[in-house]
Amino acid sequence: MLNFTAICPHPMSAIPGADKFAFSRLKKTIQAMEKLSQEMEKFQIETVVIVSPHGPMRYDKFTVNFEESFQESSFGAGLLRDENLIFKNNSNLTRIIAKEFRKRYLPSENIRENFLDYGSLVPLYYLNKNSKNKFRVVPLTITAFDFKMHYEVGKVLREIFDQIEENIAFIASADLSQRVTEASPAGFSPYGAKFDRTVIDLLKENQAEKFFKLNPDFCQEAAECGLRSIVMALGLFAQEKVSFIPFSYESPLGTGHLVGRWKFGK
Repeated sequence: MLNFTAICPHPMSAIPGADKFAFSRLKKTIQAMEKLSQEMEKFQIETVVIVSPHGPMRYDKFTVNFEESFQESSFGAGLLRDENLIFKNNSNLTRIIAKEFRKRYLPSENIRENFLDYGSLVPLYYLNKNSKNKFRVVPLTITAFDFKMHYEVGKVLREIFDQIEENIAFIASADLSQRVTEASPAGFSPYGAKFDRTVIDLLKENQAEKFFKLNPDFCQEAAECGLRSIVMALGLFAQEKVSFIPFSYESPLGTGHLVGRWKFGK
């Protein structure tokens, strides 16, 4: 069953050794991800299902990865090799997801890819730090489909999770706007900070349906990175009341980094 759901950003600079200067500026984000790891440990999570905007994405298909185990990608340049950050797939849950996607006529593709993209790698690095028992991982990807489609996929995943007799966490790997300040490699946009405030307010107010009405030009101008991951997570709660608890938000490197989790009930 679903026990834990959260949003994690994915700046590679949050990994020790990647960029000491940038790492020192991400204190709030790093502390929040440490806290998130401690919170998740309380639920004795056995499998982490993580959706990333940087995985082996297909334009018009959701990918379901059948590889037996996953490890650091070449993007990490060996930074995590000493951490032995290798995860086993939950093959049974993966098969059930693939079967259910076919049954619901959701466009999907079964793949085999043993490398973790950095959108998955960064959150898993922190979530793994306080895990006494090694959890398994089921990596998913977003598509170019609209928010409504990703919301529907979230609803299907929740039905699946409710039938699984083990503790499951769902992690939406997502950065917000990549154009918040002049420090952003993508350049500054006055819409960047506004976009981040809008997303955080909608999450706090539990206004999932308003995500479907966001102007695509607004999202594109803000250069969002992972909003579909967040909307998929929102689909998990389509039939119940939840409250979103933000742990931290900051943008010292020009990209908005939000860490937070949902709690059942109000």
